[in-house]
Amino acid sequence: MFTNEKDGAFKANTVSLSSIDGQPAGTLTGKLSADGKTLTVTSQNVLSKRYDVVVDGVKTTDAKDVAKYEEMITIAADKTAPTILGTERISAAQVKVKFSEPMKAFSSVTFKYADGTTVSGVTGGIANSGDSEAVFTMDPASVTANKEIVATFIGAQDQAGNLLTPNPANVSFVRGAADGVAPTVSSITQVGATKFAVKFSEQILAKPVVKVNGTTVDAASVVQDTNDTTQYIVTAPAVLDGATTVAIESFTDLSGEAGTNTSRVVKFVKDTAAPKIVGSQVVVDDTNRKEYLEVTFDKDVVLGSTPTPTVDGVGSYVKDFVTTAIGTADLNATPVTFKSATNKKVIRVELDTFLGTTFDVKDAAYTLDLAFDNVKSEAGVAVEGTKATFTRGEDGTPASTAVVAVSNVAQGTDNNKVAVTFDQEVDGASATNVANYKVDGAVVESVSLLPATTTTGSTTQVAILNLKANSNTFTGTRNIEITNVKAKGSTKVMAPYTSTVSLAENVVPTITAAKLTATNKVTLTFSEDVTNADANANDFELLIGGVKVEANDSTVVATQLTGANTLVVTLEANVTAADLEKGLSLKALDTIDVKDAASNTVSKGITVTVQQ
Repeated sequence: MFTNEKDGAFKANTVSLSSIDGQPAGTLTGKLSADGKTLTVTSQNVLSKRYDVVVDGVKTTDAKDVAKYEEMITIAADKTAPTILGTERISAAQVKVKFSEPMKAFSSVTFKYADGTTVSGVTGGIANSGDSEAVFTMDPASVTANKEIVATFIGAQDQAGNLLTPNPANVSFVRGAADGVAPTVSSITQVGATKFAVKFSEQILAKPVVKVNGTTVDAASVVQDTNDTTQYIVTAPAVLDGATTVAIESFTDLSGEAGTNTSRVVKFVKDTAAPKIVGSQVVVDDTNRKEYLEVTFDKDVVLGSTPTPTVDGVGSYVKDFVTTAIGTADLNATPVTFKSATNKKVIRVELDTFLGTTFDVKDAAYTLDLAFDNVKSEAGVAVEGTKATFTRGEDGTPASTAVVAVSNVAQGTDNNKVAVTFDQEVDGASATNVANYKVDGAVVESVSLLPATTTTGSTTQVAILNLKANSNTFTGTRNIEITNVKAKGSTKVMAPYTSTVSLAENVVPTITAAKLTATNKVTLTFSEDVTNADANANDFELLIGGVKVEANDSTVVATQLTGANTLVVTLEANVTAADLEKGLSLKALDTIDVKDAASNTVSKGITVTVQQ
């Protein structure tokens, strides 16, 4: 199922999530539960609305096929802000902060003692995007025991981009004192031709110093086991063979207790077995869209430097029921590379180069005997050849990897709009996705994309954030965050953008009262202080019995103010007793220019009843 046979990226055509409503999932990765029965799929983009899910080509642990699964599912958009649930003390020097839901990886955490002084020596955080807990380790040499530490999280987001609430958020913890029990080396076990595992009695604070026959192993070759935090995998500088002195030094447990330097003689066994091929498949590279033949071995292999590691092949291919032979001189020995620097069991060859011009045939089924040169085990044993069968497709067009950035954010043409300028043309679906924008203190209701413009060779494009009416209740500076927008045609999302923008509040003044104070005057009271830009312009029309009467259909807002939130409307003619019987109301015209201090204009077209 997975390209590395463990977790992460899926093999081609195994798991897909196709959007029906234009909300692409992006690249998918996965992880199986400990019992192998539950697969958790993580998408590159935030999921929302309807998707076609297909799971195919999966086998059980005993090599039986799992039935193909196809289903249309609906995923509701996540609009719930994450919160901190609390802390859990792992050890004297480690604490776990738990969140209400999976979070994006973040680094904006500050640490201070409760008295305000800065703390140094606290490391850690969200290990992987999608985790719902962050683990922090306190260095016993730098962090004072039993002294309260306040951690402040700024701008942390869940997987959907919802900001942690409150933002910033604080949580407190302390480092405990040393526990009085020193760590020890439990075992040293060979796990490969050049690798051995050092297991401790408990988790230690940092990687130890390891020496092999008196030579210090480079720190980069001492790596904590991802499945067992009490164990470190050591890559020796040479092939392990025979009685070897291994020294483990300078290790301290999480509480600050130092262990005793240990030296042991370990009997290692040289690995003389050749790496065997356990599988091969054709995979399309996500970056250049070319097809590669990938070969997986049962153990790590080494690609030599001189001569260049290569693969050659002989055999045949079948196209349209016609078999064509491929002789020993037909294909050239072609360089092979590791698919991933972190997985030394999988190597690959580019099919376009390997098959050449003559024998590269679309949709042909190939059967080849492969022979490798300068591909060996870690112990220097050459790999065995193998037979590979595959069908050739065709290479695609390389995907764009351009990354868009925000060049400016400012108030839009009115208080209901925010203009976001990108430094290049953007992908419309991601740029108009409301979930990709967060404005503190306001609600983004929709996003409109203006046409891209080019000036002196530089292209920009503006997205207009349409704020929900009356959602922005204060004037001033606030945080804005923009994520997951792509450049047009690109597969890469932007780096998260966090900044500030000064916005005016967009709460429209309303009429709270309208009272007839003379036969030709109506006093209007507003929900806040207002100004009238042009006292001689018609702002309202009078309705009598709900109908505009031509003899009294023009009203003028006078300059008279009985209060900062009050205006007096002068009618065109005096109203009569008959008019009062029918009922009076004022309707705001399209020309109204009564505004509050933030230039929010009274809504056009509203009608208010005049009280007598």
